[in-house]
Amino acid sequence: MKKNSWILHLYKDEDKTDLIKVMKFDTIKDCSYVLDVDSQIISNYFHGLIKPRGVLKYCILYQSVPL
Repeated sequence: MKKNSWILHLYKDEDKTDLIKVMKFDTIKDCSYVLDVDSQIISNYFHGLIKPRGVLKYCILYQSVPL
């Protein structure tokens, strides 16, 4: 059974027009470590419970669909 991955698109600007890098993570904790942002904040951002702050203003985060 394949599991979902977390895909992070990192952009140069807040308008998200200039893509810098695409990263794949197994867990939110892995993403948290790389971005140096608490995993709870990343989870709340992903679920739309808080507005983006800090580096999250430059990111799009989503889960991949296992095939």
